[in-house]
Amino acid sequence: MKKSCSYLVMVIALLGMVACTPSHDKTIANLKAAIDGESTASAKYAAFAEQAAKDSLFTIEALFKATSQAEAVHIKNHQAVLATLGVVDYQGNVATFDVKSTAENLQAAIDGETYEFTTMYPGFIADAEKEKVQGAIVSFNYAQDAEKDHAKIYTNALSQIATPAALASVYYICPKCGNVYAGTPAELCELCQTSSDQFIIVKANIVVPETSASASI
Repeated sequence: MKKSCSYLVMVIALLGMVACTPSHDKTIANLKAAIDGESTASAKYAAFAEQAAKDSLFTIEALFKATSQAEAVHIKNHQAVLATLGVVDYQGNVATFDVKSTAENLQAAIDGETYEFTTMYPGFIADAEKEKVQGAIVSFNYAQDAEKDHAKIYTNALSQIATPAALASVYYICPKCGNVYAGTPAELCELCQTSSDQFIIVKANIVVPETSASASI
């Protein structure tokens, strides 16, 4: 009788432990969805950069190259968190996308970034908080805040597309959170406090037309 009671107590205790262990299912699914989204964005912005170069909009080409790399930072961060949850080497899926004029591509980028920082990431953060996955909370917040800044840079570029030389010709990418600075970086990243001497630099490949004098040499 005593053995039976002891066994019953152990079973109840184990069931209690299982019941108290938080599920990470939503956060794992959200991390995979975020990696898919960022993989698509990174590929899309690389393609948009090529179109901007074809349109001779070299400062905007540099912007898209920079944000493509920034999205790759987010992918790496999300993958690292997934690994702590037992999902290793999830590479993500790139959805189909259209490449149009550079003006249309900028608007598509604005729309995508706005959706991510107003809708997608706030929902993902809420789920991660419920499931108490601190790494995901940090990674999602980095991405959300960076996407907000990306949208501002894209909006400025679209407003000045007729005068691209007025846009920044150098962009700085924080390798820790994916924040992007146009023209002049802060000494420390405003999102994650990474020193600017670690930032990735992307410069516009500006082609200077030959003058008649230089052409005749």
